[in-house]
Amino acid sequence: MNHYDVIIIGAGPAGMSAAGILKDEKSVLIVDEYYHYGGRLLGQLYEESKDSWWNGMDVARRLHDQLDDKITLQLETSVYNTDNEDEIFTVYTNKGNFTSDYLIVATGAKENSYPLPGWELPGVMTVGAAQVLTNFHRVAPGDAGVIIGINPLSMVIGMELGYADIEVRKICLPAENKFNFIWPKDAFETLMGLGTSAPSKVLSFSAHAGSRMSMLHGLALKLFPSKGVKALGLPISIKERVVKINGTEKVESVTTMKTRADGSVIKGSEQVIKCDFVCISDGLSPVSEITSLFNLKHVYLESLGGYVPVHSEQMETDVDKLYVAGNITGIENAKVAILQGEVAAHHLLGNEEAVQNTLKRIKDERKNAKVKFHKDLDQGRDKLQLCWLAK
Repeated sequence: MNHYDVIIIGAGPAGMSAAGILKDEKSVLIVDEYYHYGGRLLGQLYEESKDSWWNGMDVARRLHDQLDDKITLQLETSVYNTDNEDEIFTVYTNKGNFTSDYLIVATGAKENSYPLPGWELPGVMTVGAAQVLTNFHRVAPGDAGVIIGINPLSMVIGMELGYADIEVRKICLPAENKFNFIWPKDAFETLMGLGTSAPSKVLSFSAHAGSRMSMLHGLALKLFPSKGVKALGLPISIKERVVKINGTEKVESVTTMKTRADGSVIKGSEQVIKCDFVCISDGLSPVSEITSLFNLKHVYLESLGGYVPVHSEQMETDVDKLYVAGNITGIENAKVAILQGEVAAHHLLGNEEAVQNTLKRIKDERKNAKVKFHKDLDQGRDKLQLCWLAK
């Protein structure tokens, strides 16, 4: 059984950045179940500012190339169990078992989706699958699609499909069910967060009004056009729900129904939209199965995307020498994940000055982030730290 100073589970932005810090002082093994390094960086492509692009593949390649031959990277390696006895971690995988003195869990996030009639048809996928197909594999998911779900993830990927000249015919809400009911006001708040980026008078007015005129938001929602608006080049309808995906052997169309501002469906408002692929999007949630194998406290925080292991700002947990980093700690962008990986590595090495400098960079990145997956992120982080201090 091979022994390492540090084992990192996850070859995404957090895992590889941590390894880059550790490589000169510790023996490190990175394991990942996918056949390619990069995690959620794969497929990411968006314009951060005029003529300045974030290309996830380029970022992943830079993180990987800095590791050189000092790091052992094992891909297509699935972890099915871990334990910690006599201050030694054992990681059980489909390619053998490994031990280490330290463990960093950087397992990232998974996409959420929801069932609806026709979702088993070929051509139905998550938005992340469409992103990876388009930007990583260079394969178009189809010629024209419909995205079900209005959230920051679906908006960003909708724009990325447009960059590849793949038509998005509609972005609208899912049908109501017992497990998932998104109100038009929730979608409206998401769009309002786009501010003046959305070329719509209704959205721009509401964004400028802000909390000082919150009583006008309800009026703006009622005035929101039932046919939808164009925002960031995407046809968005917050008063329309996809109730069925149609097709015999593959996706051929979707059936939608109009709603009122309160979310109630308007009878007789059915409409058929032709398309050859459908993307379902209900956001992201942390992948915390590995940390659940330890006697770690987890807390559910909607503003962080779901259940997260309780941890400090330095990425340490209740289990000595066990660290977490990246989207397992809460859903944020890849830049934050990279910095969190660095914090975990610096703390592991006892470099407190580097820890504090990197924490400041994380704070700045959160403040200036172009895409924020949850509006109450700061409050969620504060609650998490209270849980850590109260442990």
